[in-house]
Amino acid sequence: MKKRLKILSISSISLGVLAAGLSLLTFVISFPFAFFFAILIGFLGLISSTFYIFIDTKYQINTKRFTPGVIGMILSSTPILFMIGIIILSKINS
Repeated sequence: MKKRLKILSISSISLGVLAAGLSLLTFVISFPFAFFFAILIGFLGLISSTFYIFIDTKYQINTKRFTPGVIGMILSSTPILFMIGIIILSKINS
């Protein structure tokens, strides 16, 4: 069980970092498809983070406040937060 949890923690954090990096790359270089891939990878990161948190709370393996699943979930949600920010800024400026 701990091996599965370790794999899920590594995958959720790595997918979250990749999603956050691609969403920042969209604004720095203006790569057109990077934001689409950032949302796709962020969704996969959210799924793996959810599985990590579910297994962690079911078996009470990790009792820390910020587990790798929570950190991966925060990182994986950055493309959606950027999209919400873009929508709000475009509504304010128009």
